[in-house]
Amino acid sequence: MCFSPTGSFVLSGVLASVGVVAVTQNSSRHHRMFAAIPFLFAAQQASEGVVWLTVKDGADSSLFRAAVIAFLGFALVVWPVWVPVSLRRIEPNAVRRRALTMLSWVGVGVSVSAAFLLALWQPVAAIAGHSIRYSYGYGGNTGVMRELFLLIAYATPTIIPFFVSTANMAKAIGTTLVVSLFAAGLIERDSLTSVWCFFAAILSGVILVAVRREPGTHETFARQSRP
Repeated sequence: MCFSPTGSFVLSGVLASVGVVAVTQNSSRHHRMFAAIPFLFAAQQASEGVVWLTVKDGADSSLFRAAVIAFLGFALVVWPVWVPVSLRRIEPNAVRRRALTMLSWVGVGVSVSAAFLLALWQPVAAIAGHSIRYSYGYGGNTGVMRELFLLIAYATPTIIPFFVSTANMAKAIGTTLVVSLFAAGLIERDSLTSVWCFFAAILSGVILVAVRREPGTHETFARQSRP
């Protein structure tokens, strides 16, 4: 899945299919952004498939550089905004919706910062065992405290919203994400970004179940949660 080009493309196709089912299973327009998460995973996995195919060409390949930026763009720029905003759109509780609004703004800050750093650091990728290791142009070790800070900054808008939301199975998804994050760190710490995306992609099936359990339309809810 994140472990070979074939696996990445196969998983991408599976996730795209899951996305089609998730989007068509719920008629509420407020749920569509959340239901579309498997599509984003599919695009992310496809971009890493291209990284696998072009990694031997290195920085001389414009396709390789574009694929690296695309993969990290999904991981570090898209998810911190998409997760809290999509959950906010389906949140009927006014207090929790305000909390999700604040987390959405935190996500915007993380995404803008990540986009700036990606442009500044010119990331590259290399094969590390059975996964891809992404590194950056600043060189050297970031240090444990700095890595911990970056992890907390990233997790705040991408994981905490699941524990704030009252959406169906949201807490189960958040718990699975936390467990997956630690498992990925234990398996391949140097390739955490790549390996965790494999675990996170599994959650598309859980998201499909959650979307199917949500009511299709709620007129009262729609009035409450309209942006």
